[in-house]
Amino acid sequence: MIVRLLLERQSRRMPLPGSAEASNQGKRLRRSSKKPNHVDQHVGTRLRLRRNLLDLSQDDLARRLGVTAQLIQKYEAGETRISASRLYEIANQLAVPITWFFDEIDVKAGAAVPEASHEQTVDFGELVTKRESRQLLELYFGISDERLRRKALQMAELLRSRDDE
Repeated sequence: MIVRLLLERQSRRMPLPGSAEASNQGKRLRRSSKKPNHVDQHVGTRLRLRRNLLDLSQDDLARRLGVTAQLIQKYEAGETRISASRLYEIANQLAVPITWFFDEIDVKAGAAVPEASHEQTVDFGELVTKRESRQLLELYFGISDERLRRKALQMAELLRSRDDE
């Protein structure tokens, strides 16, 4: 019986369970199927955006989820895929529906988008993840006088035009 099983495996070129060959073959197959792609990177970017909007550090979110800050960093960089159950936990902690992480994904996955200069293609998602941007928005909308807010905007436009010269 054992001999017949061995011969069948050998004829089909199947490695024996527990052998180094079987172990390597399984690892090879698993590695390629779990490689992060553009969707993982998009979800990671959205995770970073929401975390920053809530003013949470990676450590704070990691503590809430019971994981390491390094894992949160890998999620945000798109280096590590987020499982469905973990994404559900993250969505609960960040008070958004799971679908929020996939918003605007067609824009990133779209085929031919005409190229524009760097100044014209400001990624809003990246812009609001920066602490400086959020601080500027808070200060701007903290100005109660609408006329003064418009003047501040005009001043910013003037400063930008001077940089372009």
